[in-house]
Amino acid sequence: MANAKIGSQASWNGDLVESITADKQLTPGDSGKVFMCDQNATGTVLSNLPKLGSDIAGWHASFILRVASSELFVVMAYGLPAAGGSSASVDSDKVIHAEFVTDGNASTESTTSDGLQFSASATVGARIDAFTDGTNWYMSAFATADADIGAPDA
Repeated sequence: MANAKIGSQASWNGDLVESITADKQLTPGDSGKVFMCDQNATGTVLSNLPKLGSDIAGWHASFILRVASSELFVVMAYGLPAAGGSSASVDSDKVIHAEFVTDGNASTESTTSDGLQFSASATVGARIDAFTDGTNWYMSAFATADADIGAPDA
């Protein structure tokens, strides 16, 4: 079987850096952005990825924790609340992820999550990268400690 083009997504390619300090629904036009993420002390900040589909194959973004505080910062699949969930109208269980940490703990992997999160008071500089082929989200997390990253999945 020959290799086939899956899709193409115009992208900022890391040239645009944007802050997220409150809930945000990402769009196809956000592809390639680097998001500086701020936790706060008043509630969880939720950032939802665009809805999956062949039209966004190649969409990607990076999320870097800039401000740590006592509440979560969550990157979730389309339509899902911070705790995850399931429904025909949302992209539940579509996140395949791996975590890489430097504290010596074993990395965690999952093939059916709803998203990833920066845990409360995570280490500043922790990073989540997201990419899609249009069918699933592929996420990688890089952190100092295993406790810095969580995987909400209801």
